[in-house]
Amino acid sequence: MKVRKEQTETLQQAADRDYAMRLLYFLQDQFPDAAEHEQATLREGIRGQIAKARSYGFLTERQIAAYVISAWLLGEDFDHEFPAVQQILRPGLTPVEKSTQLEQFTRDIFDQLKRSV
Repeated sequence: MKVRKEQTETLQQAADRDYAMRLLYFLQDQFPDAAEHEQATLREGIRGQIAKARSYGFLTERQIAAYVISAWLLGEDFDHEFPAVQQILRPGLTPVEKSTQLEQFTRDIFDQLKRSV
């Protein structure tokens, strides 16, 4: 059996929609302020962040989730607003290195905020 390109694309789009919804439910579950947003608006924002994550070379759901969660916590344009993040996302690092460093950066920011309160 041969799978046509259109069939593969249709399956990928369905998988992408499903993943975006799982991320949406995760954000709403973990971050109460996410539940305050209209679901359609939040879903579109998540899809945009997924696309940005892929543009930086993130491949797996875990890597993409690290990016989307960081975007939620730090702001949708965090990839341009934090010089340290720009360094993390630069070409030359593997997707695993990028996602690991991004997760650590986000944790460090919030740890510093906790200590300053």
